[in-house]
Amino acid sequence: MEKSLNFKFHQLILRFHQLGGELPPSEKFDITPAQVVYLDYLAKHPDSRLSQLTEALNYKAASVSGMVSTLEAKGLVRKMTESDDARALSLALTEEGHNTVIEIDKFRNKRVEKILERLNEQEKQTLLDLLEKALAAAEEKQND
Repeated sequence: MEKSLNFKFHQLILRFHQLGGELPPSEKFDITPAQVVYLDYLAKHPDSRLSQLTEALNYKAASVSGMVSTLEAKGLVRKMTESDDARALSLALTEEGHNTVIEIDKFRNKRVEKILERLNEQEKQTLLDLLEKALAAAEEKQND
């Protein structure tokens, strides 16, 4: 029975992604889902150090550095040398980076609204509670 439920859940996730993926059409932004992860983090944590971004995303420093350089070349992120430590780099979104994050958030919000439009508030809350519970358990297990 559990295997059947897991399969159904997997199918729901696939259907969710088929409603539009994680991004608006890629030709509009020319960025990958992985790059969106970086932009999301920097939007929520302005002026983060490169080391903080590396730790938060739990990626290798070389990978993070390379991705940040790619985002900088696209005009979405800027690197700044810290005044108190010339070896440390702070990162911030450019105006274009901020605008990109805003557009992506609008796209995501429309997609979620479409999915939830026929649920009442109680149903939405129940769905949210169950997803939070499942994700918290998975994160806890991952950290063990």
